[in-house]
Amino acid sequence: MKLLFSSLFVVLSLSSAQAACKLPKGEKITIGCTYECDFATRSRLKIVGAGLGYKLEFLDLSLNKDISESLSKIDTILIPGGADIHPKFYLKDVSEELKLYTEKNLHLVKFTEEGKRRDLFEYTLLKIYLSQGEQYSKLPVLGICRGMQMMSVAQGLPLYLDIATELGIPNRLYKFDQAFITENESLMKSFYGNKNPKGLEMHHQGIRVDYFEAHRNDFPEVKVSSFSNQGKIAESIEYNDLTALGVQFHPEKSLPSTTRPIFKWYLTKACEYKSSSKGVK
Repeated sequence: MKLLFSSLFVVLSLSSAQAACKLPKGEKITIGCTYECDFATRSRLKIVGAGLGYKLEFLDLSLNKDISESLSKIDTILIPGGADIHPKFYLKDVSEELKLYTEKNLHLVKFTEEGKRRDLFEYTLLKIYLSQGEQYSKLPVLGICRGMQMMSVAQGLPLYLDIATELGIPNRLYKFDQAFITENESLMKSFYGNKNPKGLEMHHQGIRVDYFEAHRNDFPEVKVSSFSNQGKIAESIEYNDLTALGVQFHPEKSLPSTTRPIFKWYLTKACEYKSSSKGVK
């Protein structure tokens, strides 16, 4: 069954139209992973890349403490899924009521060594990316699951601590959810049109949707473009005026019809960034 699925994905990916952006012979797209990009992520990206005529290489950004130097060596950023994010990275930006609630319920957060290693690095990287938007506006960013959540936190947008406890629905572990696109002017709409993609979910946290809805004016650069579970769970986030997308589901573990539009956009934008001498025309 696994072999059949992999073969189907390869056929669908390699039968795609030629990429709009082409690289000189021998050039590769360098993907900067903020944490180790796992086998599934690397494999699915390579398959889509092959269909577009791209060869890829992966760089672990966390191995270099100089973030600015690392950003100069890559053509795109990927923030993969993983551990919970410590609420301290957004508590300073939220209402006093939510701050007190969160501090009282920290037991709902799954603190791990992975989270400790990733939190400050990824938060700092995104803050640099956001604060120097003119320099990095064309540098593509893709956040997956935790990556989308960190993209939210970097904007001061808080998270649910535990979906089952706070929303009364099961945590999303190895479940396929359908993302309903609500923003016509969005990347997600351009990818899927009138279709609503299904993605594999593996998370128990997510953007605190009710807080976002009540404080939309506080997040002018954030666009939440799709939702699942009757609007309770945000499935995608976009940054206005930046080449960035975060998805709560895992495209690297979803069906080709969900995966390919995202990865095609991501790699094509990386090619364009590389071709423009990393944003300098």
